[in-house]
Amino acid sequence: MNLKELIRSVRRIQFQTQNLSNQKRLGEVSSSFKGFGMSFSEVREYQFGDETRFIDWNVTARYNKPHVKVFEEEREQVNLLMIDVSKSLDYGSKLKTKKDIVTELLATIGFSCALNKDRVGAIFFSDRVECYFEPQVGLKNIWAIATKLMHWESPEKSSNLLNALSFLRSARLKKFRLFILSDFHFEQPEVQREALIKTKKNNRVYIINVGDEAEISMPRFGFYKLVNNETGLVTWHNGFSKRKLDLHEKHFEANKLFWKNESRKSRMHYLEVSNNEDVFKKLNGMIR
Repeated sequence: MNLKELIRSVRRIQFQTQNLSNQKRLGEVSSSFKGFGMSFSEVREYQFGDETRFIDWNVTARYNKPHVKVFEEEREQVNLLMIDVSKSLDYGSKLKTKKDIVTELLATIGFSCALNKDRVGAIFFSDRVECYFEPQVGLKNIWAIATKLMHWESPEKSSNLLNALSFLRSARLKKFRLFILSDFHFEQPEVQREALIKTKKNNRVYIINVGDEAEISMPRFGFYKLVNNETGLVTWHNGFSKRKLDLHEKHFEANKLFWKNESRKSRMHYLEVSNNEDVFKKLNGMIR
């Protein structure tokens, strides 16, 4: 996808999110993402018309009368998008690179939050923090982040979450929703996970794992050269060797399974997006 096509795609996503908002499918703050925008306020006695799913059974048992939890909308939510800009995101076997997918994810999430008058910020990271956008309100802010990302020249570096998460903690934001957009090709994923769990405290975390089918299902014939975008390391692979190809596929699948399982254990939301999927449709379940 060239730059003109990418800009056109971002504009299309902006139009789609605005269209949903106009149809009241996004609603106000509370429904920009499923389960977002509501905080606990108090417990009161049940009244006719209250939803039974909000009954507080402990209080109900104590007073022998049904009581329900009352929630209120949280205004001006803070949303942080932690975006991997390392060299591995430049890879793409079809019309889209993984960086193109990340840009579309940024646009879908960012415009949805901006239309609800939420603050949106971003951290571009590789093995260090490359760029920081302080959370602000407005569509102009989303375009500024998206434009920077579309023109970004990826450094020839590996990526990890440690420095980015450390920087985020130093920003001392009281409460936020964190979206991590990456292919999650990190060394020592267990260490990255532990750092992420510390950051998660009192915040909502969404792990969005971006991938390319060709990375996993490599051609099963011929000899071909593989170049590691981050390290420049060149290796030759024998496509006729079923054992080597199976090991390669198992490595990628094991990494995805690790993040999927750890997200579930730590109550972090997890989503996989590949280059053959419509990003807006993929996220539609989140933003309705």
